[in-house]
Amino acid sequence: MLMRKEYEYTMNVLAFHIQTSDIIPAFPYVAPFSSTVPDCCRIVRSFIEDSVSFMSYCGQMDFYDVVKKYLDQLLSEVLDGALLKLINSSVHGVSQAMQVAANIAVLERACDFFSRHAALLSGIPLRTAERSRRQFPLNKSRDAAGDILSGMLKTKVDGLMTLIENVNWMTDEPSQAGNEYVNEIIIYLETLVSTAQQILPIQVLKRVLQDVLSHISMKIVEALLSDSVKRINVNSITGIDVDIQLLESFADNLSPLFSEEGDKIQLKNALAESRQLINLLLSNHPENYMNPVIRERSYNALDYRKVVKISEKLRDPSDRLFGSFGNRGAKSNPKKKSLDALIKILKDVS
Repeated sequence: MLMRKEYEYTMNVLAFHIQTSDIIPAFPYVAPFSSTVPDCCRIVRSFIEDSVSFMSYCGQMDFYDVVKKYLDQLLSEVLDGALLKLINSSVHGVSQAMQVAANIAVLERACDFFSRHAALLSGIPLRTAERSRRQFPLNKSRDAAGDILSGMLKTKVDGLMTLIENVNWMTDEPSQAGNEYVNEIIIYLETLVSTAQQILPIQVLKRVLQDVLSHISMKIVEALLSDSVKRINVNSITGIDVDIQLLESFADNLSPLFSEEGDKIQLKNALAESRQLINLLLSNHPENYMNPVIRERSYNALDYRKVVKISEKLRDPSDRLFGSFGNRGAKSNPKKKSLDALIKILKDVS
């Protein structure tokens, strides 16, 4: 929403306490929300004022609870329902989904103002209003907006993930700079973040990125599980390790956006399944997976059935079907023996 003058900012932002800073911005100012937000705020504010006026006219005392009841109903049923209908019927692109999610986040701040405004007009102490506040009334539309945005981003990522089909799973040399698919995904995500951080609140952006990174992690594991991949070797797994490192670096580079340390950890942990799988496949002691303590600490995101299927595909270059005769006298690989033992144990468990 474009505001050219200070009075427009006062009418559309300060009037509903939806500003993020006490500093008046320079004009013209482009707000991260659309005009829908102040329009909805004006309707709700008018409803509160008319409700208080009506109850005062009736001569009823202590009517705050009545006003609050119908305010909650207006927000949780009417406004939330209207936003939900909009999301389900009219949101067709990433930028539109991002704007709706941003609008709802701003309306969340406005809901605090509505509660305080109703209390103030009803002659109720603000601390009483604080105690009677319920959960955010627009939770259905907020969740739907986040879900549809995440879904659209996952669909875009799925298109880029098809490039994983170009990976050589029996390569002689591991990829040092990341496979094509992961470089394309990171370019897309970096472009997305540069736009999204101008519009989306940080917590919404974190949730969406967490969903997308978790989806990428799942797609990497699915690629290794795919029936089209018959054999893999250590070099290709090392290349996937590089890919995951690049994704982890992307997550680390977002750290300045998040003030909470827990947010940074959660973002990186979204890659847990693929990271733990690659760590296991590259481990010198994969049989440690059977140790309950180690498994809970280092491999808790893994499904043992997936571990079995992918481990069976792993072959060292010396184990190729038509390896050179010179390899026949070579020492057996202890890591391969451990992996074979792990596969046998896991098969017995299943």
